Amino acid sequence: MRILLALAGALLASAVDAQSLRERMIAAEDSRPQTAEGLAPLMEGLKSSHASLRRQAVRGLGRLEREDLIATIASRVSDDDPTVRGAAYNALGQVARSTAAVADVHARMLAAMKSEPEVVAWGVGAATLGRLPYADAALVKHTEEIVAAVLPAPAERSSRPAFYGQADAMLGAARGLEALVRTSRKVSSPLSPTVTSLKAAAILEPSATDERVIRVRRLAWLALTTLGAVDATLLQSGVADSDEEVRRLAMAAAGADIPLEPRQAVLEKGLSDASPRVRYEALKSWGRQLQRTSCEALRAGLRDASPHVRLLAIDLLGNGCVDEAPTALLQALAEVVTSRPGEWHAPAHGLVALAQVAPAKARELMPRYTRHATWQVRMYAARAAGTLQAFDELSTLARDVHDNVREAAMAALAELKRPEAVTAALEALATRGDYQLLLTSARALSVVPTDRRPRARQVLVDALARLSADARETSRDPRMAILDRLSEMRPVDVSDGGDDLGAALRARLADFDPAVARKAAEILQAWTGTPHEATPQRPPPARTDLVPLASEHDVQLRITMAGKGAFTMRLLLDDAPASAGRVLALAQKGYYNGLTFHRVAANFVIQGGSPGANEYMGDGPFMRDEVGLVSHSRGTVGISTRGRDTGDAQLFVNLIDSPRLDHIYTVLAVVVDGMDVIDAVIEGDVIDRVEVVGEVMRPVCGP
Repeated sequence: MRILLALAGALLASAVDAQSLRERMIAAEDSRPQTAEGLAPLMEGLKSSHASLRRQAVRGLGRLEREDLIATIASRVSDDDPTVRGAAYNALGQVARSTAAVADVHARMLAAMKSEPEVVAWGVGAATLGRLPYADAALVKHTEEIVAAVLPAPAERSSRPAFYGQADAMLGAARGLEALVRTSRKVSSPLSPTVTSLKAAAILEPSATDERVIRVRRLAWLALTTLGAVDATLLQSGVADSDEEVRRLAMAAAGADIPLEPRQAVLEKGLSDASPRVRYEALKSWGRQLQRTSCEALRAGLRDASPHVRLLAIDLLGNGCVDEAPTALLQALAEVVTSRPGEWHAPAHGLVALAQVAPAKARELMPRYTRHATWQVRMYAARAAGTLQAFDELSTLARDVHDNVREAAMAALAELKRPEAVTAALEALATRGDYQLLLTSARALSVVPTDRRPRARQVLVDALARLSADARETSRDPRMAILDRLSEMRPVDVSDGGDDLGAALRARLADFDPAVARKAAEILQAWTGTPHEATPQRPPPARTDLVPLASEHDVQLRITMAGKGAFTMRLLLDDAPASAGRVLALAQKGYYNGLTFHRVAANFVIQGGSPGANEYMGDGPFMRDEVGLVSHSRGTVGISTRGRDTGDAQLFVNLIDSPRLDHIYTVLAVVVDGMDVIDAVIEGDVIDRVEVVGEVMRPVCGP
């Protein structure tokens, strides 16, 4: 009994120690360390006896994107555990940026993959090789030959690699080739055998239900469309594919600028497909390729069961029709604008389209929109007013009570180079707090009359001081835009940058945001010819949401949409522990309740969770990216950013497979139920509440 108790105690102590190290590694990774002391937890994890900790350590080192860590990461490609080796391959792809580093990583990976015994790890290596930022055509061709060799081919190969035809190897190869042709085709054109193999992969076992094989087909289609290599035979196969996503990709290929004889017949078939995603893509392609010959598909689209297809048809009618003017259709739509939730979209889109084809008719309807109670309707009115060059309406909307309406009107005035844009921008910078509005306002001041420059300079200096005092990392974009404008206002006395302007810039040398500090130093040096050192004083993160749940816990969030039902997503606690912890903490506090999905890009993403219902207002401080092996396939949930490590807790859900987002945006969750609800979301739909599903054993949010 004593022995058993002792053994149990030792196992418990080991588990506690492992969890403690896991938490320290997450905190270290989040802080983006530059010193040996900061790296210490990750280096400790690299030597752990637990494979999961070694995997986490090597993954964390890759996310630092430091080329000086290549040798350290490469030491794990010979790890006993295949998941650690896969993480090491992937991490090497993250750190290689310079030409020399790419060549180094390429050589290390090929050497390791020659003796790689595990097909899944080899597949990760193949996918990683394909996405390296090549500048050398020889490396591209070498990569292509090795990766494509595992794909099926119509003719027998003289020598087949060990993993030829295996699903995990083909999936990794397809991911690698899709990335390679997307990012490196200008460096080296694909070899003819590679294109042949991709065509074979695109029709691989079309009735197979193995998700890996289905994804191989999708990736092959993406690669072939990028190359302009989809022919009539392949197109006919794609239209009949059992997978909705492949059929959608066939519709996209039919809309590409390549000669395709059966284009119209293919698109007509797509327009009657059972899947709204396929119908949407078919109509979109029709608008690109066939609208100049017939608008019948657009008129039919107005009656489609999918709101997204209907709205696309309205938008396309704004491009005009050759067989019949769409004025009457659009006018009828625009005349029935209401305030009922979910019913303003078609009239608002109709007004914008009408402004393009019948400006006089649209002008008659403008008062109904500029005075509408729903702010989104007024925002669309600003867009229509920009097309109409309705300067009085734009000036009024540029002082709207809602900042998003102001921003849309100001953007239109600035594009039209109207003096009213300067007036509205100065007022917004002096009185408003929305970051998107302030960003647009700063950009609108790129051209300021000489007599208004002193006023503009003072407003910009004051706005910079006010935003900086808030000490919010998410204010970076408007503050950088303000600095851009100030840099154009070079003072007469440049010895110290000139009076208050120089003082304002020198104060930013020690800013909490390194990007802002560096920008201030660059401006002062350009003015004075004297180097100025940026000494950012960023405080260390003090967030309890970095304390994660154990990765084996199954924690889900159920998002209930007002009037539309609910969908559920499972948090990826192992792949993105800090991001999942942050979002979970906010959900527990009720942060997302009452917010909206402000961006709905059909056949791409829905994005929401912004208190300002726009791209630039979110929770602070910044979230660090946790990109990894999970691909942005349909139903995955990501964190919106505006550059590396700039997440603000806004979420997006992928409506289609989007591998071009891989290794750029964090995937923190996967939708497990309710994709039909997500597909039905339209712009402005409200998140009624977010609830935690599953037992949360440890608190992740503070008091």
